[in-house]
Amino acid sequence: MDAQVVIVGAGPAGAAAAIALSEAGIRDVLLLDRDHFPRDKTCGSGLSPAALELAETFGVGGELRARANPIDWVRFVTPDNEAIVMPANGAAVVLLRRDFDNLLVERARSLQVRVEEGFRAAELVRDGRRIVGLRSYDGRERRARFVLFADGAHSIFSQDPRRRHQISTLMGWWVNPELPGNRLDLIFDRRLAPLYGWMFPETPTRVNIGICVDERGAADLPKPDLRKLFGEFVDDHYRSALRRATQVGKLRGHPIVFTTWISHCTAPGALWLGEAARVTNHATGEGISQALQSSVYAAEAVASVVHGLCSETNAWRTYLWRHRLRFTPGFVTGHLFRSFVAHGGLDLIARAYNSSSGQRLIQRVLGSAITGTTSQHVPQAYARLAPAADEDRAMATAHFH
Repeated sequence: MDAQVVIVGAGPAGAAAAIALSEAGIRDVLLLDRDHFPRDKTCGSGLSPAALELAETFGVGGELRARANPIDWVRFVTPDNEAIVMPANGAAVVLLRRDFDNLLVERARSLQVRVEEGFRAAELVRDGRRIVGLRSYDGRERRARFVLFADGAHSIFSQDPRRRHQISTLMGWWVNPELPGNRLDLIFDRRLAPLYGWMFPETPTRVNIGICVDERGAADLPKPDLRKLFGEFVDDHYRSALRRATQVGKLRGHPIVFTTWISHCTAPGALWLGEAARVTNHATGEGISQALQSSVYAAEAVASVVHGLCSETNAWRTYLWRHRLRFTPGFVTGHLFRSFVAHGGLDLIARAYNSSSGQRLIQRVLGSAITGTTSQHVPQAYARLAPAADEDRAMATAHFH
């Protein structure tokens, strides 16, 4: 064997699993990836409160906080163009995947995880029904007692026979826009229903603007023209803000694969985790916090077998059900949220919020959902933001044409 555990894919799920395995006392871990780090990765690059909390447990919290751009405000725009601006107080951040993924990979290296870059996995190596390794396109083989698949949305090794449900995205980057450097926008444009467009500030002077739409898999529904939709979205919502900005690079997109009921993510000798197991939130498109949590479950399942605490069969069964118990309620809520938006619920909330009577309650409910905390008090470090609230809300309700 080349290792006790081989992990395919060094994104957040794979690198975090390597860290968790090492910290569980499993030292012989080999992390494979086709790219060389640091490498660029097309993504909105937003990290939710749940992702930040998990990042702390993987030992990268301090450096993450030092590099990331904190989000102080979140601006919602409803299908009827009503706007809400709410404080986030830095409970979410934006950090390029190039930097975030590399933080995790370097943390894994520091724990003596072996990282093999430039390994393009092509096929499984089996011993009977059991998966025992991978073979690359150039014929190299890597064998292990256990194989973890963290190779993303279109995992070529997925054992899941179900039809893939997919969200399509397209995004672009601009420097020096006339936009707040610490505000995140979620715009529920009717053309993107039931999903949305976004503006994420990667730095105080650079933004990432994108859209996400459902696939159109039925025969009577044409696939959306993403570039046309993207152009209309940017023109309607950000034309004025970008008039003096400079676009950086080309438009890029990536798929998001999701499910409501997690299944087919185990096999003899192998586990699938993160987006390779379709563990993403289909209402928001978020997948990083889910990938990190999935990696914890994978590492604990493998460690329980290695340390003789239970059989592989029981460990794999527990792994599957931990995913279902942790994620299914949120995925079901995602369906309800989509319907809520489609039927005008977000517009009603916005109108109530922008009136004097309902603001405090709605701010607490929506703010808690976004920031992951029941407290909406501004920490001392962000006290400087309070006087700017009215000005920032004025910017949020303006229409950029």
